[in-house]
Amino acid sequence: MISTPVLLAVLGAALLHAGWNAMVKSRADPLISMAWLSVASGAAACIALPFAAVPPAAAWPYLAVSTALHTAYNLLLATSYRHGEFSRVYPIARGGAPLLVTLVSLAFLDEALGARALTAIGLILLAIVGVAWGRVGTGDATAGPVDRSLPLAGLTALAIAGYTIADGLGGRAAGDPIGYLVWLFFLDAWPTILAILWLRHGRFRQTPRGDVARSLAGGLLSMLAYGIVVWAMSQAQVAVVAALRESSILFAALISVIVLKERPGSVRLAAIVLLAAAVALLRVS
Repeated sequence: MISTPVLLAVLGAALLHAGWNAMVKSRADPLISMAWLSVASGAAACIALPFAAVPPAAAWPYLAVSTALHTAYNLLLATSYRHGEFSRVYPIARGGAPLLVTLVSLAFLDEALGARALTAIGLILLAIVGVAWGRVGTGDATAGPVDRSLPLAGLTALAIAGYTIADGLGGRAAGDPIGYLVWLFFLDAWPTILAILWLRHGRFRQTPRGDVARSLAGGLLSMLAYGIVVWAMSQAQVAVVAALRESSILFAALISVIVLKERPGSVRLAAIVLLAAAVALLRVS
């Protein structure tokens, strides 16, 4: 049974996660926002680095793979937000990742799936189709999935699944998950910054101060959200915490309507609710 403080902390982390993603989406150029977000997380990790244990040699291959996948994730996520609606990109990216992790575990890690997990997988696939379907800006169920954000969101989910597996194995190899995460935040910030500097050819320094401040805050929020989840997993069952974390999909839907003024439509909203419930079911299966 999860305690009330842990429950509230995890729900708060889910809201923070949806919130910093919305901050990236709401900027004129999400790639520039992602670069400044990486500056904040990288700088914060740099400050914490002297207090973190250096991971053993066995963990470094996982750190290298995770850094590459996090860089791909950052670029894909920002590009997805540039081309698509928040209420479409976020649920597909976040909801698709647990599905991919489960399928990889089934195929390569010799893990069996029960009837509840198989049901959850079917519901996730159905929900993702519902989220993806519809004309851009309307959520109209009679139109086809036409915007370029769909394959980008799918690739983002693939990157999330990849670094989730790498970090799970890397944290075990390190023997100190917190130290591993500090080094990871430090290492994965700089490739993202350098890649976006190259892609944007100097526009990075021309970012309005307000956008810089909001993006820096988003970087700190992203670290706080992840830290809360890691702490919560030490206080309650991992599966329960992971399932509660998927409430970020519902928070993202609310933010898309209330803050970003999107009109996802009843079909997509219903699919988002189904997706959140199905992912939570998969997490506890």
